[in-house]
Amino acid sequence: MRLRPPGRGALLRLAAVAILLATAAGLIWFRPAAAPCTAPAVPATTTKAATSAAPKTGGRPSIPDGAVGVPVRLADPTALALVHPGNRVDLLRLDAEGDGTPIASAALVLEVTGADDPATGGLLLALDPEQAGRAVTRQGHGFAILIRPA
Repeated sequence: MRLRPPGRGALLRLAAVAILLATAAGLIWFRPAAAPCTAPAVPATTTKAATSAAPKTGGRPSIPDGAVGVPVRLADPTALALVHPGNRVDLLRLDAEGDGTPIASAALVLEVTGADDPATGGLLLALDPEQAGRAVTRQGHGFAILIRPA
């Protein structure tokens, strides 16, 4: 059997693989450290959010007085197809065992994003500042929702 030098196509493929590997190694090596997550400032005085449906502005519910908008990603994003702006949901934080800790009751859904692509979708909910603080400061394995009847 006779050995011969690799052809031009094989050398080009080898060079492309080497460049991609070097790029990946450089990105991993020089990746900046992740910034710590900080909770938003919560005002000392709070008022409860309105329990009735919020007035609509441009086809979307607006944030009720005394509430803040909080984006959440669901542990099961297929539920995004079932929820629409204006719905009320109960928000639960899931822990490692799969148990749910109540975060908010009857939260107003302001926006549903990515219902067609659950991997990138989420909900924008109107929560009072205390609920918002609980939603953004505690660690968990995602959120679950219970959709309330209209």
